[in-house]
Amino acid sequence: MTRSIRKAHSLKWQGFACLALLLGLARGRSDETPIKPPGAAGTLPGAVEVRFTDDSVFKLVIREERLVMNTPYGKLTFPIADIHRIEFGTRLPEDVARRIDSAIRDLGSRDFKVREAASGDLLRLLDKSYPALLRAAEDKDREVARRADDLLERIRQLVPEDRLEVRKQDVVYTENSKFSGRIEGDLFKASTTQFGDVQLKLADVRSLRSMAVAAEPEQTAALMDLDRLSSLGGEIGKRFAFRVTGDLNGAVWGTDVYTLDSSLATAAVHAGVLKAGQNGVVRVRIVASPPAFTGSTRNGVTSSPWPAHPAAYQIIKPGGKAG
Repeated sequence: MTRSIRKAHSLKWQGFACLALLLGLARGRSDETPIKPPGAAGTLPGAVEVRFTDDSVFKLVIREERLVMNTPYGKLTFPIADIHRIEFGTRLPEDVARRIDSAIRDLGSRDFKVREAASGDLLRLLDKSYPALLRAAEDKDREVARRADDLLERIRQLVPEDRLEVRKQDVVYTENSKFSGRIEGDLFKASTTQFGDVQLKLADVRSLRSMAVAAEPEQTAALMDLDRLSSLGGEIGKRFAFRVTGDLNGAVWGTDVYTLDSSLATAAVHAGVLKAGQNGVVRVRIVASPPAFTGSTRNGVTSSPWPAHPAAYQIIKPGGKAG
């Protein structure tokens, strides 16, 4: 089944010009904001690709010279030019954090209307309220714990699994090393071809990749139509991304490794990366066929066995693991 690809991406900036603020948060596509290479140099110094928490992507230039990270072993300073990639920890704007804390407290109110209003507010915040709800589910107050459990289940039905991952630390990758800790500050100075100087709010950013460094295949794969999957048998080792709605009724052959003609919408449920009816981006790696495919029952889906097939795919689970 062919599904249209959503190309509109939201930008989350702070400190835009008054006109941009009046118009609301600017929206654009990453391919509309190229970072033009200065001749043979390849890319501008500090040019990066940013992925936001809502999976939108944008290209810009970081205007900071360095960043400071607090680690268990002290502070580390990284020149921006030496950074290949950053995976940002989960952050919340202060006003949103206060709003969530207040709503969590109100889950235990004696007033039913206050409890209901708090539940509705937390549900509207979706993945932003998810970490606090995980803690609230362990609350000694039974009403708080019950409501938190109910909200967690409803949010899991609405939000893709990878957006519910609670990332406690920032991870900085350089050419030969990886460092974990917490980056100081809440903003990066940056500039774009559309809006000039801006401020990048770290609470809205999931990852950042230097444009001067070759990207890993799964980071640059554009969302593709599902009908393209069966035509990718010659792309062994490459990764692709598809927007999928989880489904229980498609035909699937294999376990962990699926035949190339297996329904991705159903395989995603079988693999545990989506639930039935849940929308999300599913990333796959094209692989050579094993001698045989094994059938199994997982997450309400039964896959079938099959002999060798021209090609196969693995689903990349959150965290980069294939399974």
